[in-house]
Amino acid sequence: MDRKHSKLLEMSEAIYAEPDMTKKVKFDRGEMKERIVDIYVSVDTLRDGETSTKREETEDTAPNNGPGDQHSDRIVSNNSSVERDQLQNSYNTITKERDQLQTSANNLTKERDQLQTERDVLSGWLNNCSWQKFESSWYFLSTETRTWEESRQDCLKRGADLVITNSDKEQTFLFNLKKRVWIGLTDSDNEGTWKWVDGTPLTTGYWYGPQPDNGGGQPKNGEEDCVEIRTDQSPLKPWNDLSCAENLHWICEKVV
Repeated sequence: MDRKHSKLLEMSEAIYAEPDMTKKVKFDRGEMKERIVDIYVSVDTLRDGETSTKREETEDTAPNNGPGDQHSDRIVSNNSSVERDQLQNSYNTITKERDQLQTSANNLTKERDQLQTERDVLSGWLNNCSWQKFESSWYFLSTETRTWEESRQDCLKRGADLVITNSDKEQTFLFNLKKRVWIGLTDSDNEGTWKWVDGTPLTTGYWYGPQPDNGGGQPKNGEEDCVEIRTDQSPLKPWNDLSCAENLHWICEKVV
């Protein structure tokens, strides 16, 4: 017990002590009044001390939100890490979508360029009266004559090749052009083995008899390794083998 409590207790005991009625006591009002005042002052002082003590205890037990609070710092740090990860994920997603859009744009640009090239080629053909369309192909009929090899080189420069016949209808169409023309068939690599310019072997021929005869055994005709369409035969039997050095018109074909 501290001194304040001891003093208060002594004063309380002095006030409430039963008086000794056998003794004569001189009652001093001033002294009694002074004692009562001291008691009230002491009580107020004690109350203030207790209130101050409780305030200090409350402050000691309250959470510390200051810079030294490691728990709070740890929560803030964790929240920052989560937000940083979310931002990184968002950035990665946006970057991926951007790359996909760029790839799509590049593909569209490539397709556009291809279509532009095809359009330019077709426009050139349409502007040239020598190009004609039949079914799924375009055909160029030359206005001059060249050797078989020179004719083929001209077709290649035009983005095409010497014509390949795939059906009776196509053969009839070519015959009706009414020109002696080179077609894309040769056995120059191996005598008697006829192949088209795309490397595929001949399966259906439109020879007139007794062709092919490789010059008929006459030296003046030389090796006859290339094929022409003649105009003095029937539509489905107009082929003749001929020396590749002869100068004829030719037909280029472009499959669209």
